[in-house]
Amino acid sequence: MLPTARKSSSSRVRINIPTVNVSEAWTPAPLLRKQHLGTRLLRLYLPCLLVFSLVLNIYYFTRPTPLALPNALSSTQAAAEKTKHEYVAVDYSQVTDLIIVPGHGIFTNEGPPLAENNWHLLKMQRGEVGAFMAHIGKAVEMVKEQDSSLLVFSGGKTRLTAGMFSEAQGYWNAADRMGWLTKDVYRRVFTEEHARDSYENVLFSIARFREVTGHYPDRITVVGFEFKKDRFLDLHRKALRYPKIRFNYVGINPPGDSTKLLLGERENAYRLFARDLYGCRGLLAEKRRERNPFKTVHGYATSCPEIAAFFNYCPGNPMATYDGALPWLS
Repeated sequence: MLPTARKSSSSRVRINIPTVNVSEAWTPAPLLRKQHLGTRLLRLYLPCLLVFSLVLNIYYFTRPTPLALPNALSSTQAAAEKTKHEYVAVDYSQVTDLIIVPGHGIFTNEGPPLAENNWHLLKMQRGEVGAFMAHIGKAVEMVKEQDSSLLVFSGGKTRLTAGMFSEAQGYWNAADRMGWLTKDVYRRVFTEEHARDSYENVLFSIARFREVTGHYPDRITVVGFEFKKDRFLDLHRKALRYPKIRFNYVGINPPGDSTKLLLGERENAYRLFARDLYGCRGLLAEKRRERNPFKTVHGYATSCPEIAAFFNYCPGNPMATYDGALPWLS
């Protein structure tokens, strides 16, 4: 029997397995690139996601509560009440004097009134906005000084490009924007929104005075361009047969030489009205039609029955004056 072989400890085979750091392990190059790209994308988008989530949460917790229709209406009414003008009550039966400002351009009611780009103007009116504002300011100053006076801005919806905004409303808005319609005058400043020329500025403003006060003015003052003064004093006052001693004119021209303006006035307005006192024929009548692009019609013949026949008066003799009864002559 053969002896059993003894296993010697020296004959054991030992395999040393080195410890390998996982980060040092070999990985195929394409897989490494994908992992690096994914890490970069995660680092890029995670902050964006966190910011978006933060903004979304802030909006959710601070968003305005939707208003039901009745509440919305009441909120609008409350806001309007906060901006409502203060005013002093007026006894119109004691008002005797009429101050008229004829309109020339149309203020858009956007931005400062002294900026020309906030007005609808004809090309020839460039540079005159300062004078418009001087007319408005002077008239407001006068109505402040005379408790028995009423100011009327006069001028219709004469510009198609301005839409349904009138010259008179534009002037009122300009005065309001300037803060001139203070509580002592707010209820004594009105608009007349149908006049299409200077003659109608005066006649229709007299009608508005009658509508507001119930009677006709004892005195009239027009505030406008100095170079138009003769047209009002010599021709329109004559056509209305208004007493000269009770009809005044305050003239303010644009800065600079007004010689060309005066020549243009004589040729294009004074001369025409001198031949047609009531402006109911030819070029003056055509201008009126052009200055009423929205076909508006006034109701002064109804509200002022004492002079109803006056509004459509067009005599056979264009230089003849109205011979009917007039309340300011009685």
